[in-house]
Amino acid sequence: MNLKISLAVIVLVCNGLAAQEMGFEEYNPKSTLVVPVHEVTKAKYPFVDIHSHQRSMSAQSLKGLVADMDAMNEAIMVNLSGGSGSKLAESVDNIAKNYPNRFVVFANVDFDGAGKPSDGKDRGPIRSRY
Repeated sequence: MNLKISLAVIVLVCNGLAAQEMGFEEYNPKSTLVVPVHEVTKAKYPFVDIHSHQRSMSAQSLKGLVADMDAMNEAIMVNLSGGSGSKLAESVDNIAKNYPNRFVVFANVDFDGAGKPSDGKDRGPIRSRY
């Protein structure tokens, strides 16, 4: 009799463990929190967004981006995806001409050619023109 009970317990425990396997994407519990809604669409004070990834910093993209920033009272945006080379230079030029003092742009290291023999030409550091 004890053997039957032990087997039944093992089967129930194994089935219970298998039923508990759930990926993060499937886990979506229904909220039971009941509070009054107060949606905030604009910050009371100007703020700095210190972590953004804007791939395009063209003049047209900046126009829409600044409109969105103004709508929520965002004073400055830090773009961590500035790129390198001519893409970075073009982004910095567009910002300086159109919206100075609204963006901080980080350069990204370009690892193309890393570990390959050099042609001996020194390309030198990128210097700021501003």
